[in-house]
Amino acid sequence: MTERKLAFLFPGQGSQFVGMGQDLYKESSEARDLFALASDAAETDLAKLCFEGPFDALSRTRVLQPTITAVNLACMGWLRRQGMEPWATAGHSLGEYSALACAGVLSKVDAVRVSAARGKCMDDAATRFPGTMVAIIGLAMDEVMSDMGDLMPRSQGGVANLNAPEQVVVSGTLDGMKQAADHFESKGAHVVELPVSGAWHSELMATAEGPFGQVLEETSFGEPRRRVYLNVTGRPAPGVDVIRDSLFKQLQSPVRWVNIMEGLKQDGVTRFIEVGPGKVLRGMLRRIWTDTSAYKVSSVCSLASLQRVVQAFCD
Repeated sequence: MTERKLAFLFPGQGSQFVGMGQDLYKESSEARDLFALASDAAETDLAKLCFEGPFDALSRTRVLQPTITAVNLACMGWLRRQGMEPWATAGHSLGEYSALACAGVLSKVDAVRVSAARGKCMDDAATRFPGTMVAIIGLAMDEVMSDMGDLMPRSQGGVANLNAPEQVVVSGTLDGMKQAADHFESKGAHVVELPVSGAWHSELMATAEGPFGQVLEETSFGEPRRRVYLNVTGRPAPGVDVIRDSLFKQLQSPVRWVNIMEGLKQDGVTRFIEVGPGKVLRGMLRRIWTDTSAYKVSSVCSLASLQRVVQAFCD
């Protein structure tokens, strides 16, 4: 079964929960193999950490990134064994590595390995240059972007995620994010400090670029076999060189999720599956495309949810 206008969307950090993927791990040898691969790359028993917690230890970026990728790819593998193939794919931040594996750009092995390397490089940078991230909800995206440029230099903070027309995440130093939170609260926004261990997608990640760039250079990339959208540009990837460069730039650049979702909409995609833990991307899509009668979106992580989605798409 092939759905021409189906898109697989892959979540990143922030969607995790203790126990994610456990029933699939018990059922699927592929899932067990992916967890073993991720554990080797992270030098930690990720299955034990993922299924037993504690949540704070699981959420540390150096172990979370390969874990999320393993869960995403295990869910994708299960869907594909049922005959489901997407017309297009995209992933939010870390989720982009799962999307590239879905598109045939990266092997599953390399997607997990590179995710582990990315997590380590970012964790090291966050240790050297502490920071945080703040969600700004209820103000227009363009207004938040303009205000951040006026408030502080990019070295102190800037826009990290363009998640929805009125949901923007900013990222930077602890002092910079306190200043941003106070500013946007004074304008009536709902402000939420995110439970993250670093200032992702900001200039505080600059020291991660050298070691991670070396990992990317040593990794084999194939030409995409289906449409895959890139975080840095918000547009479909034209080829391998642009993909590699985009992954490098993604460490400090905003995730243009609104542009990606608008592009998929314009391409005529009307069915979406969030492939991996949580329902964050489903919520973002509903904020971007408010006419929920125009499309269908599902989230899958458990074996039961995977089975329900396959049945629903067959009907």
